[in-house]
Amino acid sequence: MDLGINGKIAIVTGAGKGIGRACALALAAEGANVSLNDLDEEAGNAVAKDVKAMGVDAIFVKGDVSKECDVKELFAKTYEKYGHIDILINNAGISPKLPFYEITAEQFGQVLDVDLKSNFMCSKEAFAYMKDNGWGRIVSLSSLAGVYGGINSAAHYSAAKAGVIGLTKTLAKQVGKYNITVNCVAPGRIDTEMTRMLSQEKRDEALSRIPLKRFGSVEEVANTVVFLASEGGSYITGACVEILGGYTG
Repeated sequence: MDLGINGKIAIVTGAGKGIGRACALALAAEGANVSLNDLDEEAGNAVAKDVKAMGVDAIFVKGDVSKECDVKELFAKTYEKYGHIDILINNAGISPKLPFYEITAEQFGQVLDVDLKSNFMCSKEAFAYMKDNGWGRIVSLSSLAGVYGGINSAAHYSAAKAGVIGLTKTLAKQVGKYNITVNCVAPGRIDTEMTRMLSQEKRDEALSRIPLKRFGSVEEVANTVVFLASEGGSYITGACVEILGGYTG
């Protein structure tokens, strides 16, 4: 299937590893040029090299998307390089593991800044560039914890990821008239660094609750994200697609 995004310009936040890296590579495989954001300069440049090896272009813009000045710089540099912005993948996030009664107000705010406020700021900036083009795709990363609440995930992370779903549904209603779709995906247990940090006991517990009896891959998440960012997903907006291997809470 031709997904219709050859030559489009995509921004991926948190693109240095894991799901973000997989999204960048999956977009590149469909012919999109990719602007990569991460705090890890070495990892970000490595992904840019991988993307270019696939025959499309890429730039890396280091920055903290919880800071408005860095968000504006990311979009400005992308626009300066390519002249338009078509796709935004809001992937950057952190997930500290703490029981809610040990979380300080400062820590709660930090996670909401990185995992939720960044989505708002990046989406707002993307809209400014997309609205006059008459085409745009915004896809954000929520989580199993945002849909069902967290067991191993902490309260601030769960709250932020639930917020991503609410933000997604509201933005979809407000920007649809510009032919911009806004969706999110809610991955469950995916084989990433975060999952590998869990104890074997917690990994076994998680697997026992998944009917497919395995963790998902970053590529499986990326494939769904790219479909939502494509012409193939042109009539899907305001949706939260669960990628959970059958887990139902």
